[in-house]
Amino acid sequence: LRYILDSRTMQGFKLKRSKGGKSMKRLELPHQLADYLCPVNGLCDVYEWKTGKRIPEELIFYSKVGFQMISQKNSAVPKMIFLGQGSIGKWEYEFWKGIMGYEVIAGEGKCFQTTWKNVRELLDWDIPVILFGLDMFYLPYQRKFYHKQHILGHVVLMTGYDEENVYVHDNSKTEVQIIPIAELELAWAEDYIGISKKNAYFGINMKFPKTDIARIVQKGIGKNAELYLFSPLSFIGQRGLDRFIEEFPKWANMFTDEELQKVYSHFIEYTGSVLPELPYEVSGQQFGIFNPHRASRDKFSHALMKYADTFGTEVWEEAAGYFQKSGNIIEEIVDGFIEDVVECSFGQLEKYIPLFQELRGYEEEAFRKILYTQN
Repeated sequence: LRYILDSRTMQGFKLKRSKGGKSMKRLELPHQLADYLCPVNGLCDVYEWKTGKRIPEELIFYSKVGFQMISQKNSAVPKMIFLGQGSIGKWEYEFWKGIMGYEVIAGEGKCFQTTWKNVRELLDWDIPVILFGLDMFYLPYQRKFYHKQHILGHVVLMTGYDEENVYVHDNSKTEVQIIPIAELELAWAEDYIGISKKNAYFGINMKFPKTDIARIVQKGIGKNAELYLFSPLSFIGQRGLDRFIEEFPKWANMFTDEELQKVYSHFIEYTGSVLPELPYEVSGQQFGIFNPHRASRDKFSHALMKYADTFGTEVWEEAAGYFQKSGNIIEEIVDGFIEDVVECSFGQLEKYIPLFQELRGYEEEAFRKILYTQN
């Protein structure tokens, strides 16, 4: 860890201690609410701390629309379709680091005591730390879920610690929240669905932040458009979608109905625009939030329209229109998939091909509009 940090920042450092001689550290950072955007809320807090400017979370988070097809021959879900590019976690923070101007100091999979030592050391050097993949069951301030329901994958920003507690920013709360260290160890003890291992953290060392927010978001959105249109990997972006369209009708002969039910259910779950969620027709549960299954195209379209005049280019509104249409197509596909899962009927996969081809057309138009008007 010391090797990674700039040696100049280590000169003259002294650990802050309370009057009783116990170690402690608190950083005072700005904070804003950002419901359901926990993976990037802390990142935006750190950026504002260093620049005095706020990057809208929705432009950072929802801009990663796209396509991925993950094949796992021996997995319970042999084909996992994600209508985004990359995933949250390390990929998210690595994607933006050069564009925004920070370094990432990451770790995962180590024992809690080693991890706890590392994140405290980062705080001691004034580097806030994103704590990734927490279970809300162990977060006392999350009263709806605390010791009632396991909700994995939550993300908070660590801004302080003392001998007994961790102090964090949570995207759903206005004030600094407290997590007892013993509860943090439990909340952090599990891997998160292949995205991160246990005890995953990301120190955000905002050393040389870029200050032109319009340039930052345009460059990030343009980079994502380029990745979609010209991916070097055959399972990502337009190449991945083309491969999927060619393969999909053959899956009826490749997989059992049970396997296809899992493939369909995974697709449905990860098209939730607000968060991954199976609808009532499949899960039998009501979670009480409005979560259309448009794979965040509706959210990204709204963000493009909202910020077109302040941070965008002249084509953002046109691109937003195409993403709105592709989101509607995704919702139509999901409605069909839900019906197939409920009826356990997977014999007519080819009926979805025209819809996926229409989706491909709208997305290509949107991404080309974005890419070829970048400064």
